[in-house]
Amino acid sequence: MKILIAFDGTASAVKGLRYALSNFPTAEFVLLYVERVSYVDGAYGVPPVPFDRHVDKEVLSAAEAICAEQQVTPAMKSELGSPADWIVKMAEDIQADLLVLGAHNKGAIERLLLGSVSEAVARRSHCSVLIVR
Repeated sequence: MKILIAFDGTASAVKGLRYALSNFPTAEFVLLYVERVSYVDGAYGVPPVPFDRHVDKEVLSAAEAICAEQQVTPAMKSELGSPADWIVKMAEDIQADLLVLGAHNKGAIERLLLGSVSEAVARRSHCSVLIVR
């Protein structure tokens, strides 16, 4: 079984990672961190805010430490863009059997303005999605 775990360093992502590691000990794990791109609309179309590569290294290092506790060495990937788009694409690319995400429990207004990554992934994913609260 191949499991893609979306990991952004938040408490809910840590919970999702720990859940997957403890409940699927024989799986092949791929961890994905996606840095959301912030675009600024202007008359000339300002390019995205530069991506600071040290952020993904810090986030993935935290995930590696959690995996080391369970003696698991996952494949680690990081991307820049829309988290929902990249999670769905990566799950397809690696032919994941299961996708694991942490729930962020956004408020109604924040969900309305920003959308919910877990909801978008659950709607568009080719495989089963486990949202851990």
